[in-house]
Amino acid sequence: MGEQSSLSDTPLWAVVELEHFRTPEQTQASQWRRSLRSVSSWLGGKNDAEQQVKDDSELRALPEVRLAHLVPPIDWAPAARALAQQLEGQDAPVTFFITTPYSGHASVVTHWAEKHHIACLAPPTLSELAEGGTEWVEQCVNQREWAVPALERYFLRHTQGIQGIREFLERALSGRLGQGMIGCDSWTYAFLQRVIGIDGAPVFTLQSMEGEQLSRYFAQIATHKDQPPSVYSTRTGKQVLANLKGGGHESANNVASHKGENKELQRLAAHCRGHIGLAWHYWRERLREPKAEDEEALWLVDALAEAELAADTGDIATLVLHALLVHGGLDDHSLGEVLPFSHHEALNARLALHRKGIVSSSEGRWQITPLSYASVRQLLESRNYLVDPL
Repeated sequence: MGEQSSLSDTPLWAVVELEHFRTPEQTQASQWRRSLRSVSSWLGGKNDAEQQVKDDSELRALPEVRLAHLVPPIDWAPAARALAQQLEGQDAPVTFFITTPYSGHASVVTHWAEKHHIACLAPPTLSELAEGGTEWVEQCVNQREWAVPALERYFLRHTQGIQGIREFLERALSGRLGQGMIGCDSWTYAFLQRVIGIDGAPVFTLQSMEGEQLSRYFAQIATHKDQPPSVYSTRTGKQVLANLKGGGHESANNVASHKGENKELQRLAAHCRGHIGLAWHYWRERLREPKAEDEEALWLVDALAEAELAADTGDIATLVLHALLVHGGLDDHSLGEVLPFSHHEALNARLALHRKGIVSSSEGRWQITPLSYASVRQLLESRNYLVDPL
């Protein structure tokens, strides 16, 4: 009964105080497996993903139209509602809502602000940040209530680029700017906590999802005619998605079967540290359909195969990766501005990372790709870099 309650009654979207965030079961084991895969790849060994039930050569990528139907963009409105519930009775001058990359903090705060008719402050331009201008801070003075969806757009990590955000946060935390909600990348939050100090402000985040919750979520967004499609793991041959019964719940027998026999989505949850935004990218990029037209089932190719960093990744590349995470992505010019070596060296390192599929461009900024994030975070942690709290 406990397992059934866990699957059926646990909300998919839970906003909690940062100190109550927990990673899914098996997260530590997942990190060890990732380390072994990285070392094996570096030494030229075989990946155990090669031992699987269904050969990838029998499968093909889904057409974009069908993929968009099966895996639509994440609707962050439920998370915004969960955040609003947590904020009831909250009277702190500033509240933070943080998530990892790709996990929706900007969208959630924007949804929340629109629902409550609160204006979102426009970020300064890159040229303003580079010059150390603080004029944009003055524009916040007359706001009684305000929101910042993505604080990572408000600074650059150098002497001039940190001045504005330092002044902004000092004023905001003292209450001189009224009452504000700040959405912030978890890496930016860790950095600003270290260099400026933002203790005392309440900090909320999305609680991690376990495998059962991911199974229920992916089943719900893909459901057609009351039942989701059949999706099998190429690694195990077993079904991956929850078998939904009325109201989106599983029967007791299905819960026991799903939890006891198929652990694919628990592996994914552990690998992604329970972050739905990252898991969504894995799910979308790893769904396949059979080449044989008489087969209707879908397949999930090894969900943890990814562009992984080599064990001997150099110091310059590592610094580039950390800078991209701390800033939530940067263009080439700004990247060169925040690193302790020449623009040419920064560009060469970024080009190499792009060729390996570790970084990609989105809206003019280079970012760590979703499927590489876990291995990048583990590398930085192993080398004692400042990492995020999630």
